Amino acid sequence: MKSPARLGAVAATSALLLLASPSSAFAADYDASPFWTGQRPSYTEQTLARGGDGVFPNYRIPALAVTNAGTVLASYDGRPSAADAPGPNYILQRRSADNGVSWGAQETVRAGKTTKPIEGYSDPSYVIDRETGSIFNFHVQSFDAGFVGSRPGVDPNDRRVLHAEVSQSDDDGVTWTHRTITADITPDVRNTLSRFAASGQGIQLKYGPHAGRLLQQFTIIDSPWVFRAVTIYSDDHGQTWRSGTPVGTGMDENKVVELSDGRVMLNSRDSARSGFRKVAYSTDGGLTYGPVTIDRELPDPANNASIIRAFPNAPQSSAQAKVLLFSNANSSSSRTNGTVRASCDDGETWPIQRVFAAGDMAYSTLATLPDNQVGLLYEPGHNGIVFAKFNLAWLQGLCAPIDVKDELTVERGTSASTELSITNQLGPVIKDARLAAAAPQGWTVTFGTTPGKLLPHRSLTTSVSVTVPASAAGGTYRVPITWTDTAGRHSTGYLTVTVPKAADEKDGRITVTGGTHTNPQASYAVGDVLKFTYRVTNLTNAVTTVVPTGNLRGLDPAQGAPNCRWTNLPGNGAYNCTSPNHVVTQADLDAGEFTPRTSWVSTSGSDVTTVALDGPVVKLS
Repeated sequence: MKSPARLGAVAATSALLLLASPSSAFAADYDASPFWTGQRPSYTEQTLARGGDGVFPNYRIPALAVTNAGTVLASYDGRPSAADAPGPNYILQRRSADNGVSWGAQETVRAGKTTKPIEGYSDPSYVIDRETGSIFNFHVQSFDAGFVGSRPGVDPNDRRVLHAEVSQSDDDGVTWTHRTITADITPDVRNTLSRFAASGQGIQLKYGPHAGRLLQQFTIIDSPWVFRAVTIYSDDHGQTWRSGTPVGTGMDENKVVELSDGRVMLNSRDSARSGFRKVAYSTDGGLTYGPVTIDRELPDPANNASIIRAFPNAPQSSAQAKVLLFSNANSSSSRTNGTVRASCDDGETWPIQRVFAAGDMAYSTLATLPDNQVGLLYEPGHNGIVFAKFNLAWLQGLCAPIDVKDELTVERGTSASTELSITNQLGPVIKDARLAAAAPQGWTVTFGTTPGKLLPHRSLTTSVSVTVPASAAGGTYRVPITWTDTAGRHSTGYLTVTVPKAADEKDGRITVTGGTHTNPQASYAVGDVLKFTYRVTNLTNAVTTVVPTGNLRGLDPAQGAPNCRWTNLPGNGAYNCTSPNHVVTQADLDAGEFTPRTSWVSTSGSDVTTVALDGPVVKLS
């Protein structure tokens, strides 16, 4: 058996992981320097599976892990009928021995059976035991029932029960053995209707009295039809698996991460569709959790996501141990806008974010790689698997959360002010940074003075003032605020502003912001394509339908605009429209500029509201 590799961070000039050799430890030299020091931003990606390749018509549900030998494993569903369980699905895998640069052929971990009686395996999730080198691949085993159609029972031969299976490899993921663990993890035959492992990756605890414990997250349905999250754990290196106490209601696919103080944070998809992630904490290694709360810094459209420690082997309570990474579809209403976020304080704040897929993006999962990079496996929509890798400098982030003191209520045609504070959590010295707000058109947001530099572990306080025009629609606005230094690194916070509705104001009102030109060039020629992005927010509790028109291509679904026209946008929901574009003409060049002009019609019942948005002007000279 190979000696276990210990994942760890290197000095500040490298800041992630270095693999010395398959049988030796990762380098582990720590300090509290910022994680981007000495790095040039890097991001690459490649497609590992695409539907219609002649093997499977549909690929979904990514899982990602790094073995003790440094092999990167990517697992996912191969779906013969494109159906979820109980479809006759396969658990597939590809392996990389060079940190995701190249990949071996597609392998089968667990094969489905397409002829009757059918048999299927879905939704993989890896757990790696760093002490033994064993690799576990949790997944669904289905016969005739899916998650919502399963009935109580634990008999492995009962075809109307959705079963839990785990495959195990002790040779670096080359060969696998399989066993059903339905009765082990959900022994309450009367009250448990269904269960499935949350896809992606589980963890092994590193700190405290439960160090070495393996954790895999599950979603179960309890009678009478309540979705709960639960941690499945092993204290004997996977020989046996047991269940903790189910937590929450309206829970769905969920993940856990061990924090710098040894607590376990649960981060869950919300099946009740609040538009945000749900969070709870455990102080006993995942057996029980405290109250479930909504994290309004993490918008989510009821989708799977990923949360990991950026430095998996960092010492307990160190600055590196507090750095978390999170990936998801950063939207409250649509599976779009794939984003990676970073926190430098155990997930208390999430000031750093960068978009990696502005259009369709569904499930994603993260893993720290052995070559000073982070692996990201994601779905570009709902039929394909893409592997990306990036370093932390690519995030262009500042560990400097923006905390706005008060939520403001501002009448039309008036102004209001509050304070905001910014803390430089890690460093380096932040010089000549500037505040800016992405407010709706016609609004004015101004800030007080800020010092020319902010030292590590120091804070500043300044004012923010908002003027709302008389023409503003009533509703609640979440205005992004960014703080950007001279190198282009930034942090993001939010100012919440409520504009009281007029007595005769109807539901169905929306706000549209953006029109941002996303691919500026030094010069332009006829035929160049200008790309734009917009954000649409429903300001009311009523469902509405949004239809855009204008002088841009890509506003209509017939023109390749899958995320611009929105039917039944939920109350208080929002989405990003990323496909609008314009082809530069000679007339544009003669004028020296182009102005995007759009009109957005919101229809809610008999109420119809139109929002016109022109500009910003793109200079072409």
